[in-house]
Amino acid sequence: MHDFNSWPLPAKLVAMYAHGERMEKNGGRDDSILFQTVSKQRLVDRVVTDVQDLIVQGKLPVGARLPPERELAELFGVSRTVIREAVRILVTKGLLESKHGIGTMVRQGTRDQLVEPLGWILQRNDATLDDLHEVRTILEVEIAAEAAKRATAEDIAQLDQVIAHAATVRADPAAFAAGDAEFHQLLAGILRNAMLSVLLDSIRTLMSEIRLKVSRNGDFGTIVLADHAEILAAIQARDPVRARAAMQAHLVHARAFQRALEQEIGPQLFS
Repeated sequence: MHDFNSWPLPAKLVAMYAHGERMEKNGGRDDSILFQTVSKQRLVDRVVTDVQDLIVQGKLPVGARLPPERELAELFGVSRTVIREAVRILVTKGLLESKHGIGTMVRQGTRDQLVEPLGWILQRNDATLDDLHEVRTILEVEIAAEAAKRATAEDIAQLDQVIAHAATVRADPAAFAAGDAEFHQLLAGILRNAMLSVLLDSIRTLMSEIRLKVSRNGDFGTIVLADHAEILAAIQARDPVRARAAMQAHLVHARAFQRALEQEIGPQLFS
C-alpha cells in the first residue's frame, strides 16, 4: 500500500475516494446516505478539482511529475479508468502535459493561468483597496466561521505553527508578510474548495506589495499576531460566531493600516 503521507492529499479525501471507488465496483450500491449518489463521473470531477487545488496551493509546483497511473489510482482510491479520464481533462485544460518517455507533469505557467486573469480584470476596471477589503470581508469572515466547524487537528496544528513562526520573524517585513498571507491561505484550504483557493490566491497576489509595506510598521505585527491567535482560539473552540467576529475585527484592523498608507500609494490597487 502506498504511503499517503508522501502525497499532499487530505486523509478525509482519501477515505472519500476509496468509498466512492467501492461503489463504482459494486455498481453504485451503497447503504451509506452520504455516498449513495457518488458516480464515476463525480469521482473524475473530484480528482480534477483536487489536482487543480494542489497546483493553486503550490503543493504541485511547475515541473512536478505525477506518479504513474497505477500509483495515482492507489493514492486517490479510485480505478485507473477514473485517473486516466481526469488526467485527460487536465491535459485538455492545459494544466498538465504528457511527455513520451517522461510522464505527466505540471505545465510551466499553470499556476499563473489559474490566478492572474482575476488581476487583469480588476486592473481593467480600476479596482480600489476598498473594493478589495469588501471582497475579503465577504469571503474571509465566512471562511473563518466554516473553518471553526471543519478544521481537523492537523489543520489547527498548521495554523498554530504559522503563527509561531511569524512571531519569530517580526523584524523581517518580507518574511512576516509571507507568514500573514500563509495563515489566510491555510484557513481557506480548510474548506477544501478549489474555487475558493483560486480566489484567495488571486487576492494574496494582488495584496503582496501592500502587505509588505504595511508589515514594515511594527505595530501592525503586534496586532496581526494577536488577531490570528484569537481566530485560531475560536477555531479550536469550534465557535463559528466567535471566529466570524474575530476575522471581522482583524480585517478592520488591517484596513486601518492600509488607509494610513494611501497617501503614499493611493486608493487604487494598480498604479
